[in-house]
Amino acid sequence: MSRKKVINEKEIRALKKRLAKKQFRKSKIGVVPKQVINKSKTVVLDLCAICGVREATTRDHVPPKAIFPKPRPKMITVPACSECNNGASDYDDLFKVYLSMQATGKSEIGTSLFKDKTVRTLQRNKTLLAKIKTESKSLLIENSEGEPEEKLGILWDSEAHDKVLERTIRGLYYHHSNKSLANDSGVKVQWLDSIPEEIESILELLTEQVIGDYQVRYKYYIAPEDPRHSVWLFDFYGVHYASGYTEPNDLNK
Repeated sequence: MSRKKVINEKEIRALKKRLAKKQFRKSKIGVVPKQVINKSKTVVLDLCAICGVREATTRDHVPPKAIFPKPRPKMITVPACSECNNGASDYDDLFKVYLSMQATGKSEIGTSLFKDKTVRTLQRNKTLLAKIKTESKSLLIENSEGEPEEKLGILWDSEAHDKVLERTIRGLYYHHSNKSLANDSGVKVQWLDSIPEEIESILELLTEQVIGDYQVRYKYYIAPEDPRHSVWLFDFYGVHYASGYTEPNDLNK
């Protein structure tokens, strides 16, 4: 056996060892062989319906599950990232408390929401209870017989109200269009005492949806020519009304 051949065999064995070590390190960090990767193996990740940016790792209820007492109706859920979903629970609780205080005594289901969910929330959240007591006011309201009657007026937490409505609109937009609201668009939320004149003219164009026993009723319209524009009307338990719309951000400049 020639010296040249011996050297070549040693070099080959050394090269195999180096390759084996590299392959072992690759297997430890999960490298997939190139021939395994093909179009049929491509994984398409869902984006969060709320932010439209981060990967969805869970699902979020829109409107929030917190405002429905058991037995709950069939709920609408959309893909959501953990940041958008986990950061919403405090706002959902606040929205539930103020809504139920407005709805209790007006209907059986509204009273159930207050007794079954809100009372427990206030029992465990003394800070929220103190906040409500501080912000509540005694008001004289005319009753059904035309006589003045003293009622307790509660000021809604406007930040919680608008945050919940914005998230609900973004989620329902995804639910009905199967895509997130465009990143160059925003959501505006409004409180409603009555239907604005500019909306009355398009009410017939709006599609109506009902959740549960008319616990939530909403109407919406997404413009087909430019889906960044949409209009939303909400009726919560027949006692609280709100609206919102989406539009491109550059319209506000």
